[in-house]
Amino acid sequence: MAEELGTWPAEQATVLLEVLQQAGLDPDAKRTKDGVLVSVPADQSDEAHRQLVANMDQIAKAARQPKASGPPRSARKVRPVKGADNEPEKSPQQMASERLTRIAKPVALVLGALLLLGLLTRFPGGPLLGIIVVGGLVYFIGKRAQQRGGDDGRDGPR
Repeated sequence: MAEELGTWPAEQATVLLEVLQQAGLDPDAKRTKDGVLVSVPADQSDEAHRQLVANMDQIAKAARQPKASGPPRSARKVRPVKGADNEPEKSPQQMASERLTRIAKPVALVLGALLLLGLLTRFPGGPLLGIIVVGGLVYFIGKRAQQRGGDDGRDGPR
């Protein structure tokens, strides 16, 4: 019958198995979902416990050692995943600047249209001409946005 020494993380189980083998014991290891189950024959259990206690520092040290070799995780090159949102984090100031840049053109167009309407209303027939000019501007700007692939506000197939 076998005596279980417990379930260990893989790094620690490796060191424990080496220690037990160096002591002349016959350990057995089985991988489980919780880790590695280490056991020894029942007649070797007392010696296995002594070796375990005597080498506990070495076994514990194995858990603290870095698992991966090579450059640290922060120095590794990150590959973008196709279809994922891989944009770097932006500061609130950058996000505010982008929002202002997005609305700058529409605000400039509205102000220009109001200025044009103001100038044209001073002449007879000016208000009608102003409305036609502003309507034409809105129409042509909207057409250009559609041709570039801009959103026209409709959902569904076109």
